[in-house]
Amino acid sequence: MARRGENIRKRKDGRWEGRYIKGRKSDGNAIWGYIYGHTYPEVKKRVLQCKAEMQQYALAKESPTFQEVASEWERSISIRVKVSTAAHYHYTLNHYILPEIGNKRIKQLDEFILEQSLCRIVAPTNGSHKQLGVSVAKECFALVRRICKYAAHLRLMRSLELNFKVLDAKGTHIRVLSDSSQNAVREHVYAEPSPRKLGLLLMMEMGLRIGEVCGLQWKDIDFAHKALKVNKTVERIYVAPGKTAVVVQSPKTSSSNREIPIPNRLFQVLSELKKSDDIWILSSGKKPVEPRCYRKSLQCYLKKAGVETVNPHALRHTFATTCLQAGCNIKTLSELLGHATSDITMRQYVHTCWEWKESEINRIFN
Repeated sequence: MARRGENIRKRKDGRWEGRYIKGRKSDGNAIWGYIYGHTYPEVKKRVLQCKAEMQQYALAKESPTFQEVASEWERSISIRVKVSTAAHYHYTLNHYILPEIGNKRIKQLDEFILEQSLCRIVAPTNGSHKQLGVSVAKECFALVRRICKYAAHLRLMRSLELNFKVLDAKGTHIRVLSDSSQNAVREHVYAEPSPRKLGLLLMMEMGLRIGEVCGLQWKDIDFAHKALKVNKTVERIYVAPGKTAVVVQSPKTSSSNREIPIPNRLFQVLSELKKSDDIWILSSGKKPVEPRCYRKSLQCYLKKAGVETVNPHALRHTFATTCLQAGCNIKTLSELLGHATSDITMRQYVHTCWEWKESEINRIFN
């Protein structure tokens, strides 16, 4: 039974339930928080603690702005994430999030205000930027939620329960090169091979990302065991408004540090073109080629080979799809691609193999 004036009651399942007001909606209605426990004293103690915390937030005369808390959060994570990741967060905050809510005081923020703000960030009505795509919209939501959680940890605001849904794009098709297009690429590369051209095959026949190809030096090839070691990547990152910089860093994830066997024909050509260990393969010099420049080179090579120009990542997709269609098991393919788990490989690539599905249907039902 409920205790008068305490908002504590005993539930039918035998547990005690206490509730307290943790905020107000824009129309003034209460937002309730709930506490559960096996005994009345336990629940009462926790309810009183929550009420005291809420009073502490309400009595605070001054509170920092969202921008000030975001800056502190950025400093707190800077030692735990890669430089490129920190730069990406900084860009997203400064271009999308802070112009909308940066000047708002933390103690003024609640679920309604933040969710309405996120709607304006994703689909601005003032023309500040185009409507955001699914991935950027999700990233904005994730950053706002992480910064609010950080503010709650510092006891600058109460814990918020944000509920912002972003609909995924329907049926995004991964483009891959056909068998005839792959053969045309090989013929073009092997007709007049060069280290820069071979990057095409390193992506199409070994599944490397464009940043990983740009990050290769001749010392990364183990000529004794016909293997290639992926241990760094090249990326251009945001530094400040109007300023970017090229950085060489560790690969995308720890799983991306990997060793891949080199196909025989590709290995033979690499052996013929080999230079000193400290030379970068694509540039044939002391500095790496940045992905933006190499992307243009790839488009040029594909045109000369008479192949449709595709996004460089489509070459990696082509590698994955070709391996699956040839019967490669998911675990092996996941390790070759540098994925953290086989689930990622399954989710990204298995649905693209129509020939594989067709073959299995005919095998089973014929």
